[in-house]
Amino acid sequence: MSYHARVSGTTLFCAVTLLGCSSETPLTIAPNAIGGTAEFASAAAGVYELSFFDTSLQPVTTLPVCTQSACPELVLGAHVESATGAPAQSGSVAFQYCSYTGLPPHDVTQADEAPSSACANGTARWKSITNVSVNASGNAFLDFGFVRVPRTIGFRFKFTGQKSGVASGLSAPRDFTWF
Repeated sequence: MSYHARVSGTTLFCAVTLLGCSSETPLTIAPNAIGGTAEFASAAAGVYELSFFDTSLQPVTTLPVCTQSACPELVLGAHVESATGAPAQSGSVAFQYCSYTGLPPHDVTQADEAPSSACANGTARWKSITNVSVNASGNAFLDFGFVRVPRTIGFRFKFTGQKSGVASGLSAPRDFTWF
């Protein structure tokens, strides 16, 4: 996989401002849909929205691959709130990508990244990239980086509530394409 993880204060501040511009429909999961812990019983149902940004912090749906002259990077954004619109005040997000099984990660010649449909049909599985804490606005961001070969990669995130008032849950998977 050809990416690097970097989170900066500037990225977080600017991306928080832009997150409200997303037109994607968020996924709502009932509190007990993915587990039965005590936290699920007391936490409100959540809305889990995954968004994509470029490094100028504009929403994007696709990016060109890295060339000798430019390497545009993808920033993953997670927004978590209760079904009533109150942002999660704490917790963490585990950003994940869909990965073909049996292929080595970080190999440019034999990419392990897969579209989300491969995870849905069982030919690939979800792999965690890293965990990022949710800020007071219910947001978490990760600079996924760039890719050198055209491809489509499925992403999602897993939210762990940790007394946030919002139930732990998963975002809907979304694909991102480099051309």
